[in-house]
Amino acid sequence: MNTVLSIIFLLVSLGLLCQPLVNRFARRVLSMPSWRPFVWLNLAIGIGLVIWTISVPGWGQKIEWIVVFIIGASAIIKGLGLWVFPEWSRSLMENFLARYWLFVLPLSLFYFALAVFLFCLG
Repeated sequence: MNTVLSIIFLLVSLGLLCQPLVNRFARRVLSMPSWRPFVWLNLAIGIGLVIWTISVPGWGQKIEWIVVFIIGASAIIKGLGLWVFPEWSRSLMENFLARYWLFVLPLSLFYFALAVFLFCLG
């Protein structure tokens, strides 16, 4: 599980550094009239990950299950945020695109460090 999570975080870290890909995806999302599909997708993934994590005995003792739980909880919070504050979410995404490298470099470094950390534990 640690290896799978570290590969996922490494791919996310490298994918964020590809500005044309992220920019194209973000522009497409911003052009959508409603973000309801993303709300439901985030809520479904988040609830599924949280339920899956809690069903594992002793999940609080293993770092990989704690990471999966945090990802699920953050997906639930993101889905609720998109649902309750859609215009604020749009302005956040536009600010993210306007200051792309200011946000992406620390995020990419964080995901890379998390990937290395999880790989070393596995």
